[in-house]
Amino acid sequence: MMRTNLVAALLLPSLLLTGCGGAGETPRSTSNSANLTGLWRLQLTTSQSGMTAESHSSFHVTESGGVLNMVACDNREQIKLQKTASGIEGLPIGTAKVVNNDTLTAQNDLGKSKATKMATTAKFDMGTLQLSSPQLGTQNFSDLCVQSSDARVLGVATQDNFIATTLFNGKPLLFDILTIGNLTVGTYKLSSAPAVGEATLRLQGDGLKTPLNRTELSFDKGTLTITQDSPVWLKGSFSATMPNGSALTGNFSLEKP
Repeated sequence: MMRTNLVAALLLPSLLLTGCGGAGETPRSTSNSANLTGLWRLQLTTSQSGMTAESHSSFHVTESGGVLNMVACDNREQIKLQKTASGIEGLPIGTAKVVNNDTLTAQNDLGKSKATKMATTAKFDMGTLQLSSPQLGTQNFSDLCVQSSDARVLGVATQDNFIATTLFNGKPLLFDILTIGNLTVGTYKLSSAPAVGEATLRLQGDGLKTPLNRTELSFDKGTLTITQDSPVWLKGSFSATMPNGSALTGNFSLEKP
């Protein structure tokens, strides 16, 4: 079930249309790790008839005494993995071959996958997120994990999507940015049904029930501004209108998976 939910969350938006951490501009990586423990990035590529969907995610693994446990980004659930003669079973990409303690690979009906270790510490620390509104107060998050996906037709971007997940009131909270076309530096009008050059901004999580009496917010009034789009970072700010008319503002620094 975990594999199905994660893959669907990453790929379905792309397929329907056909996509603190590292301090510098070089993606974090490790080498010669003693075991599989650490924070991992995962890339999955699916291609068909000139259409390409590419998804990126993150997870962390703890290996101790021959026992492997994984925490997925999307729901923060702990999953027990199994080491077999074929590789590691239970990952979002199915059975993965262990190239070494820093690299995993897989190829199946989902496509070609590669996972590389970002850090040897098993924790989510892929940036920061700040939210501020009268109902939420000012909330600062630094335990982020990040997922992204993009869809391309003949090399031209049709959709970009970034999702950061943190915990709010003890429950996973998704901060979701989606644009039709390529997401890059600039200012985007917010819309619940975006056209080319517009963006959707969404918050989703059961932890929102207490302050807002709802589990999802999708904003169609306001702007999203991207100030940095580099090989490592997506940074920006936003100003949106809540359903009750009050303002929601914030900023983010997301490390790309």
